[in-house]
Amino acid sequence: MKIVGVGAGRNLLTAEAIDTIENASVVYGSKRAIELAKDHIRSDCHEIEDYKRISELPDGAVVLSTGDPMLSGLGRFAKAGDAIVPGISSMQVVSARLKIEQTELAAVTAHARDINRAKEMILSELELGKTVFVLPDARFDLQEVSKFLLDHGFSIPVAVCEQVAYPDERIAVGTTENPPKAMSDLFSVVIGSAINRGDRKMAIGVLGPAGTFSEQAAKRWSTEPAEFVYFSDVGEIAASVGNRVDFGVIPVENSLEGSVGATLDALLKYHVTIVGEIILPIQHALLAKSETAPIKTIISHPQATAQCRQFLQRHFSDAEIQVAASTAHAAELASAQDGIAAIASADTALRYGLKILFEEIQDVDENHTRFIVLGTAVPQPTGQDKTSIIVDLHKDRPGALHELLAEFASRDINLTKIESRPTRKALGEYLFYIDFQGHIHDDAIHDAVQSIEGMVARLKVLGSYRQAGDVI
Repeated sequence: MKIVGVGAGRNLLTAEAIDTIENASVVYGSKRAIELAKDHIRSDCHEIEDYKRISELPDGAVVLSTGDPMLSGLGRFAKAGDAIVPGISSMQVVSARLKIEQTELAAVTAHARDINRAKEMILSELELGKTVFVLPDARFDLQEVSKFLLDHGFSIPVAVCEQVAYPDERIAVGTTENPPKAMSDLFSVVIGSAINRGDRKMAIGVLGPAGTFSEQAAKRWSTEPAEFVYFSDVGEIAASVGNRVDFGVIPVENSLEGSVGATLDALLKYHVTIVGEIILPIQHALLAKSETAPIKTIISHPQATAQCRQFLQRHFSDAEIQVAASTAHAAELASAQDGIAAIASADTALRYGLKILFEEIQDVDENHTRFIVLGTAVPQPTGQDKTSIIVDLHKDRPGALHELLAEFASRDINLTKIESRPTRKALGEYLFYIDFQGHIHDDAIHDAVQSIEGMVARLKVLGSYRQAGDVI
């Protein structure tokens, strides 16, 4: 007997499969398989209702299988001496449609398999850095699987591929946070970071317009050519990671002014993962369209304005201070009218046709901003890692925070930052943002996080990532 893959759709048979079908003495297959191969069937043909009984068929029979017999599991019903002739599988077609190398894919069959076992297999392959191709059955709940993966730190792209290679083919891409829905019973699922990448440049979301410190940080972090997508606020960037952009770079704290509240809120709200950090030295300049027109208004991002407070009091105490979404946006606004100056990087002067009135106007020379890189999957350990979490103690009680911190101390885990922020639910209730050395895959870190999870109302792992080196 020969088991022949007839492909995932019409005209997806290999030359060997066509030859085997045309020379068969008798052909068996499902209604769909027969329909796909009918142009090449020259012999008697019989529809199969139960593929589990193909071992009872005559030795010279040819059995048709949609897709790849070994991938779909049909090959397991073969007897010793039976031949397997692969067709062009739906996995091959889907990888071509999504521009994913097949070597990046790992196949998981959810047919007739315990769903919990299937979820564990998917998680295991993702942890190995693979993108997973799933052959589901009617019991496969993508919403449930996506939530399971989110709970394990995987906020990543998800694609539902329906009627592949048919006229009604449909491929919908979403994320584990918002997975697409299948509209038919004939579909497969792809889960992983290789989706959407293809041959295009990596897309990085940054604060805009062009020339912001966020963009400068992104350029220092990226090791490959990238396309920068500009957003007006950090929440928009966080919401777009994993769908519109591959990564996002946003400021999280400044050495003079402390944490960026909007970023802390976005980390709590969105299912994103911190995958890296950059520490950028910040030097501000005062820029204007004219060197001679009196400055009546100074505009910038609130953090930049605060970092130059003493300079402004000494030189422009009478000027009106206005707020812009970013320092580059301030420069763009200043370029439109005399009498308006912007606090921004000196590098933006040329971009927006501005004059540099004063350089290095920040109050303290050692002025640095820490930027974080948002992605969808936890990077592998490097030995020089940092982990970030959010903890909600829920109810304030004597010793609650001490007990939490003791879990780190007892394991010699070094905390690098702890900060409280109101929950915005009730007065006196706080969230704690905690950074510490180590990777979530390290045994001590994993044990500590598990212990803390049992003590608190909520724990969210924001990510484990390589610590930034020296300031550059």
